[in-house]
Amino acid sequence: MGFFESIRQTPPPKPVPSRRPAWMRSDAVIPGLVPAEVMLVRTDEVAVAIGGVRAYPNGFEFTVHTRLRREDEAGPGGGGLLGRHGRRVRAPDEGLRLGVMFADGRRAAAGGGHPRLDDADAGRLVLFENGGGGSSCTWDGNFWVHPLPPEGPVTFVVSWLEHGVAETRAELDGAAIGAAARRAVILWPEVPEPDPGEGHAWTRHVVTADEPQDPDTS
Repeated sequence: MGFFESIRQTPPPKPVPSRRPAWMRSDAVIPGLVPAEVMLVRTDEVAVAIGGVRAYPNGFEFTVHTRLRREDEAGPGGGGLLGRHGRRVRAPDEGLRLGVMFADGRRAAAGGGHPRLDDADAGRLVLFENGGGGSSCTWDGNFWVHPLPPEGPVTFVVSWLEHGVAETRAELDGAAIGAAARRAVILWPEVPEPDPGEGHAWTRHVVTADEPQDPDTS
């Protein structure tokens, strides 16, 4: 008997299913598209627009498009929202900042990170970045918003003080986002996610005196 065959193996524990947090975007949905684009900022040097609005049953995603006319050594956003693409450190309020407000007054600003997985406040407005990329003159980033907005306008707010852009607002129709969400296609029921760490742990085994030993290792 070989060395490894002589050791009694302990199977890993079974994953414990848990519900997907209410604020999380589903991977089992084809979103409904909102036919709308919003130009938030357009000057001789910089532009910021909202486009690609995609609605899900529990929220919506949109893309922020930023453009600089001339190459900037720190790239779009400087030290703010897009600061990790830059090389020069600036005050956080000078870079590109983004926020969303619903008609009922709920509001959130990007940059606060993801909610806790066990966050039970399903009605709280959640806004966070969900991937993106670009160059020293361009940046396109995706943002996720939960929950779906109520009737009335959805207000997007930006500022970019580094480029002389004070707080600027523009609106989309919340009803249009809700209508697009109803057109979303749910492909299949959600499968509960395993709890973090379950099913992927190291296994430990202690050889006892009554277990067979490999004669070649004695």
